[in-house]
Amino acid sequence: MRVSANALRVPGLLALGISILLAGCQSAPMRSETSSPAGSAPIASMGPEAGDGPPQSSSPGDAVGEPVDANAPARGEIHDVATAEFALPAGLPEATADANTMVAHFIDVGQGDAILLEFSCAAMLIDTGGEDTARVSGKDRLQTYLEEFFERRSDLARTLQSVVLSHPHADHTGGVSVLLEAEPAIVIMNVLDGGPPSSHASGGKGQRDLEAYANDTEGVGYLGIAESDIRTVSGATSKVIDPINCRRGGVGVDPKIAALWGRADLDVAWANNANNDSVVLRVAFGKSVFLFTGDIQAEGIAAMLESYSADQRAFNADVLKVAHHGSHNATTAALVAAVTPKIAVIQSGDSWPDDERFSAYAFGHPNATALTNLLDPENGITLARDQPKQVRVGTKGRHPTNGTPPDFTYWTMDKAIYANGWDGNIAIKATSDGVLTVETEY
Repeated sequence: MRVSANALRVPGLLALGISILLAGCQSAPMRSETSSPAGSAPIASMGPEAGDGPPQSSSPGDAVGEPVDANAPARGEIHDVATAEFALPAGLPEATADANTMVAHFIDVGQGDAILLEFSCAAMLIDTGGEDTARVSGKDRLQTYLEEFFERRSDLARTLQSVVLSHPHADHTGGVSVLLEAEPAIVIMNVLDGGPPSSHASGGKGQRDLEAYANDTEGVGYLGIAESDIRTVSGATSKVIDPINCRRGGVGVDPKIAALWGRADLDVAWANNANNDSVVLRVAFGKSVFLFTGDIQAEGIAAMLESYSADQRAFNADVLKVAHHGSHNATTAALVAAVTPKIAVIQSGDSWPDDERFSAYAFGHPNATALTNLLDPENGITLARDQPKQVRVGTKGRHPTNGTPPDFTYWTMDKAIYANGWDGNIAIKATSDGVLTVETEY
């Protein structure tokens, strides 16, 4: 195990016992064959495929587009907001679920995304994907991680307050069955995605299964969010997008969770790519801010940033989950300039040679173009790893038709850029006063 970002070596997160003040967790839902998703009603599709419109919240408390800041201006208005100051890393102590701490677990599921956010009173999961090759079973890795997590956090009663599926590709939804078939059951209180997937989406089954769970289970909230639902420069929030409040009883921190992007119902070719429909989430835990970008690609990024052109400060974050597994076409200079991240995490798999069609090796992930933008001296990663590390970096992927092998080179990485294929499981601990610390290889 390597502890990064100037942290001291400590025991692995999964093996640690904790003490926790229980605060405000919701009761488990009960199944109903006739219930519909809480606060949702179907709307007509505006996209290229008929029947792809999402259910939309109809109750006042779950209003789509309810601003994070009640006084937030519309996207077209200029609004000056002071930029918060953030503390530098101060080492990773034993992972306790204290009231002023959250942990973002970037689970090593191979080539795919699965991110568990741990708070003092709750947990949520962003994506359930992972590699499915002869070498790696992302589903098995996700199941093992969640089982060990819930054993450690028995106070959470095997409950996820939210499951977010950024978009319906198999490397993001392939582990839904791990959640729905778990024994004992894993209780899911809310589901957020970009609306019903197209019939040809590679991860459509997993997303439809989770939507069916929300529809059939009494008390479960559901929202399929579109870009057009997000009307302010603060993004959109609701009881489904942001169901977690750890300040109940006057103790703890209330994380602020907002959706900055969703399904793009636009009459342009790039909007037909589900990657560009990715639900983009901003999670602010006091002074610590995380940005989760799904697989949004260059065209979607440009449209997203343009829609916030009046004020892009919602994108300013300490930790960036790099889009599309570090692909060459999904970490633009403009996005890095808007985020100015201190730490970046890439959920790509081990890139050692294999014959698989869908692997970090086949795609050449993470790619040198993305890393070059992240290392921009003006806007890129500002923090350093505790020790430089030699890493494999792709310069091109395997040719899709003639099978020409991918190309890789080796870089010495000294900045705080982490990848599951380089570092195994990655955990970033954030305190409400802005201290960030990183643990890897546990």
